[in-house]
Amino acid sequence: MRDVAGLKLRVLFSAGDQVLSSVSNALILFAMAGPSSVSEFGLAILVFSILTAALGFVRGAVGTPLLLMSAYSRNRIRTESRHAISGAAFFGIVVGIVALGVSVFLHEPQVGIAYAVAAPVVLAQDALRFTAMSMGEPEHAFFSDALWASVAFGVLVVTWLRPEALSIAEMIWLWSLAGALALVYLMIRVQTLPRLTGLYRWWTSFWTHRIRFGFESGIDQLAAIVIVAVSTAFIGTVAAASLRGAVTVLGPFAVLISSLPLIVIPESVRAGHTARQVWSTLRYAAWLTSAMAATIGFAAPFLPDALGRVVLGESWAEARHVLPFLGLEYAAICWIAGVYNLYRTQGASGRLLKLRIVQSLTAIVICSAAAALTGTAVGVAIGLALSSILVAVCLVVAAQRKHSGRESPAIVPSTVDRSEPGDLRRTRTGALAGTTT
Repeated sequence: MRDVAGLKLRVLFSAGDQVLSSVSNALILFAMAGPSSVSEFGLAILVFSILTAALGFVRGAVGTPLLLMSAYSRNRIRTESRHAISGAAFFGIVVGIVALGVSVFLHEPQVGIAYAVAAPVVLAQDALRFTAMSMGEPEHAFFSDALWASVAFGVLVVTWLRPEALSIAEMIWLWSLAGALALVYLMIRVQTLPRLTGLYRWWTSFWTHRIRFGFESGIDQLAAIVIVAVSTAFIGTVAAASLRGAVTVLGPFAVLISSLPLIVIPESVRAGHTARQVWSTLRYAAWLTSAMAATIGFAAPFLPDALGRVVLGESWAEARHVLPFLGLEYAAICWIAGVYNLYRTQGASGRLLKLRIVQSLTAIVICSAAAALTGTAVGVAIGLALSSILVAVCLVVAAQRKHSGRESPAIVPSTVDRSEPGDLRRTRTGALAGTTT
């Protein structure tokens, strides 16, 4: 009974943490959207998308290997984490420089400087969240992100009360300061500090899998940037504001989708579940979340106009037209994510990357054609929905055939010696070493 109660608490804290992590991002976007014009918001969110893509890469390259180590001892996980947060912060510095360059090009240098400072903080804190999950202590990540989200909500309230009180750059500065506090709190709770010594050796130990997991996790964000950029080129900044604004409204479903690996992978590793058991769980979650996404997508445009403007400001008028189609897109993505999470538990980084590239290229080609032919954001949204539904049907049919009719072999590193201080290559069925591609 105690194990069941502990599992329920870990699931609640893991899901709740992902909610809070995404909420802090969404709140700062809402804060920027309210007092700014459609054009200003479109430019700011384009740069924010760069940080989002980097976040996706780090979650794959650093976070997934940490989750696959959930059967290891706390000391082994902590050793991995010291290098993980150092690597994430270093990558954040590079991302910050890129964000600064783009902002200067868009004549918003103050926004770029703020993003440059925020990037290493955001990526390091996110990497350490996975440490808490792997240790079976997601409550530490939950309270860290609760602190961050509280400050972000405070910024949003200020914009409601005094729309001209803060510039976009000042909002980002406050948001990054809150992230720094959340990072310090998390380092104290999991007793993990950055470590530069041996960083190169840490990265090269499994660099192929890290690269695959990283690009697989972040490539959809890169595809989103390309789609927004192409839409902007054909239609204008209004397209970026409407599409990204609608995505912000549907943010809760992105949260649900992204929380599944934090729950399924570590718990499956600890319990030694088979592929069939994992697929059954993921399939149930996909039915539930896809139904909710489609419902909200079709219902949201009927919200009172005043309420929509509170959320997205002037961008609401454009975003409401694309919401039904993006609701269908998210419903399909719920199923796509289920299949991807199944492959993540298998450590199949090569297969994941190939499938993600196919998905992203399909979306880019269809949406680019839609933007060129229709010249409207609604056309692009229809393209997003069609491409996601096409990919989802193909992936689900393949997964259903493989894992629903017979008992599959164990897919997690169940033979890991939990007291073994060595690296992942010493596991006989390790999630990284010896994985199939």
